[in-house]
Amino acid sequence: MEKPNYVLKANEGVLVPKNENSLISKLKTPVWIIIGIIILGSLIFQENLFDELSETAQFLLIALTIGVTVAGGHKRVPSPFEIRFYNDYLVVYREKYYYSKKVQRKEYNKFYYKEITKCQYRSQTQRMNIFGDVECIWYNYNKDGTLPEKPFYELRNEHPLL
Repeated sequence: MEKPNYVLKANEGVLVPKNENSLISKLKTPVWIIIGIIILGSLIFQENLFDELSETAQFLLIALTIGVTVAGGHKRVPSPFEIRFYNDYLVVYREKYYYSKKVQRKEYNKFYYKEITKCQYRSQTQRMNIFGDVECIWYNYNKDGTLPEKPFYELRNEHPLL
């Protein structure tokens, strides 16, 4: 494999859920389902079903809704990545990138300089976006933390392989 001219190592901020395993975060889906049922039922029956609940039930539902909304959310954690610069292309390499609790990936994204149309830093998301044709190889980590033999996703153009 070709040796890169320069390797830039840095950390990017990845959003991960706060309190992912807490009881309140597990109540989030059921609470929002109950609220959806109350709203949908109110529309169908043309009555405010929330008013039909006792004051205690109304208070509990409001408190739970606020609790699961505030307790949820995301926090930004550092995740290492590399940009490897070669003569004709660059490779954005992430050893382990968090997408969700169940999905973490190893990623190789190859961009040929002549095919890059735009680079944009988005301050709101604190991410650098590279636009253009890309060759990708992504491996989803198994539950035991190992990598499979075959990539989860592979997109290659007519260029030499990664």
